[in-house]
Amino acid sequence: MKHWQVRLFLLFSIALLALMFAASTASPADACIVGPDSDFACGWIPRPQPAPTSTPTPVAPKVVNIPNGDSPTTARDIAGTWQSIPPGGSVWYKTPYSDGYRVLDLWLDTTAQNALGLSLFSPDQTDGLSPNTKPIGRGSFNKGEPSHALTWKAGYAKAGVWYALVQNFSNSPVSYSLGGNLSSTDTKLCHGYWETLRGQLIYWVDCNPLHNPQ
Repeated sequence: MKHWQVRLFLLFSIALLALMFAASTASPADACIVGPDSDFACGWIPRPQPAPTSTPTPVAPKVVNIPNGDSPTTARDIAGTWQSIPPGGSVWYKTPYSDGYRVLDLWLDTTAQNALGLSLFSPDQTDGLSPNTKPIGRGSFNKGEPSHALTWKAGYAKAGVWYALVQNFSNSPVSYSLGGNLSSTDTKLCHGYWETLRGQLIYWVDCNPLHNPQ
C-alpha cells in the first residue's frame, strides 16, 4: 500500500470515528453532517424544533344560583321543574309581579300522592308571611284534572306577587313539580268568600264582567 493510500485510509478512519462519537454525544437539538468544503469535515446544524403547543385555558362552568326557597324572601320561581323535598320540609314559591288582575292556575305533580300540601297567599299577606300564616287557598285534587295531584285556580287574582308554599308531611323525601299558567284578564266585578270543602276552608272568587253602558 502506498503512502498516500495509507494516509487517506487513516484520515477516513479518523473522520468515521469522529462521526460516530458526535452521533453518540450530540444533544437532541443538533445533528452532525459532513461539511461541503472538505471530504472529511464534520459540522453541526440545528435540528428542527417542534412548534410549541398552547394548552387551552379551561373555562369554568357558569354557576346558576337557585334560591333555596326556605323563606318568602328566597322564594323560587314557579318553573315546573322536578325536584326533591326532604321529609317534613317546605319550599316557598312566588309568581312574577303583576300590576293588574289576572288568572292564576297552579298545579302540583308528585310521585307520592297525599304526601304534599300546597298553600296560596295573596299580595295582602306578605307582611310577616310564614308557614303559620292562614293561607287564602289550598290546592286540592280535582277530578276534572286527574293528571295532577293538587290544583288551585283563581279566576281574578289580585295584582302584586302571590306566594305558594309546598310542604312535605311525610317521613320520606318526595319528588314533585310545581307548574302554573298566568294570564291577564279583562276588568271584572269580583267578590270573594270562604266555603268549607271536605273539612277545609276554601277561598273562592266570583267574578262577573263589567259592561260599559252604550
